[in-house]
Amino acid sequence: LEVQQRIMNLICDPDLTKVSRCLEHALTARYPRTRYSPGWDAKLLWLPASYLPASLVDAVLTWLLPKPAQAV
Repeated sequence: LEVQQRIMNLICDPDLTKVSRCLEHALTARYPRTRYSPGWDAKLLWLPASYLPASLVDAVLTWLLPKPAQAV
């Protein structure tokens, strides 16, 4: 859990106003974009990953992130 928290703190932008601005633009724009990337983390990591096959992204994230605890 500590490793996952460190990874999330490292790669995620805490400023959520960027997300709300993108959402507002997507809802109100006459011609909304296909993909939005609010923040440097989205531009650097998630936008390129959105062009890759889902199976490859799943494999990389499975390798990087720790497995969750077993459900009871």
